[in-house]
Amino acid sequence: MYTYSALNAMDALEKLAAKNKAHQKQRRGERFLSAVMFLVLIPSILGIVVDLGFIESSSNFNLWLYGLGALGFGLLLAAMGDLMRIPRWLKICGLLVAQCWFVYFWTFQMQSWMAFLPLVPAYLVLQLRASIKEHSVEE
Repeated sequence: MYTYSALNAMDALEKLAAKNKAHQKQRRGERFLSAVMFLVLIPSILGIVVDLGFIESSSNFNLWLYGLGALGFGLLLAAMGDLMRIPRWLKICGLLVAQCWFVYFWTFQMQSWMAFLPLVPAYLVLQLRASIKEHSVEE
């Protein structure tokens, strides 16, 4: 036989356990977003390294233009990836591959149209997802 205070204590412990679980989930989300932002900033950091002369690139290298392009590319791709319904590890791997693609073509080959090419499939996947969602709502 439990007393009223013992039941209240058990209820309070259950509420505390639920709050702890929600807090842990929120912390995992924050760690994931921190990892994504670090991946987005990698090309900008590499641009600074190239500008300082530690890595050789084209003579037409402009850090400000490169930095704006890198942030624009990375943030757009990260935002599109956030909307995709795929596992997180696949999002991270895709972002890493796309960032490597971007760095290679933007920094070392000076082909800006090739550097931004991964945005096209990401956009098409989002459009496909939207059309699938519309068809499921209609049915």
